[in-house]
Amino acid sequence: MFIIDFIQWNPFVSILIVSTILTFLLTWVYKMTINYKRYKEINDRQKVLRNEMKGNKDMNKLNEIQNEMMTLSMESLRLSFKPMLITFIPVLIIFTLLRQAYTAAAVGDIIAWGTNLPLIGTGAGWFLCYFVLSFILSIVFRKILKF
Repeated sequence: MFIIDFIQWNPFVSILIVSTILTFLLTWVYKMTINYKRYKEINDRQKVLRNEMKGNKDMNKLNEIQNEMMTLSMESLRLSFKPMLITFIPVLIIFTLLRQAYTAAAVGDIIAWGTNLPLIGTGAGWFLCYFVLSFILSIVFRKILKF
């Protein structure tokens, strides 16, 4: 099978391609579905409120600030919930297929570091490589998409 052969040929390149495509699509879906202007307003207001909390000793004022922070946090969560719902099932399916493909290709550690680290092991498998690459690529794609 072509996919298995490609994974075996160069596991790092294969996970890099998958990470690039999937991260771009997820970032694009988030950009298209979230009200970014409102999301930015909420984050800016939360920063102002955090600064107000630092220098304030009045308990009544602190309670008011905390209540507003809670309201803003709930709205922010609501805004980010829609893209998460849209991407959740496709990502689960893709990860299941990736796990099956990398298991069938008998690829162990894509990046090996030679020593056995607690909880991590002797190297990075496909999931850890995907996670690190997608983290880096999402920063790049957010800059490119101005998100």
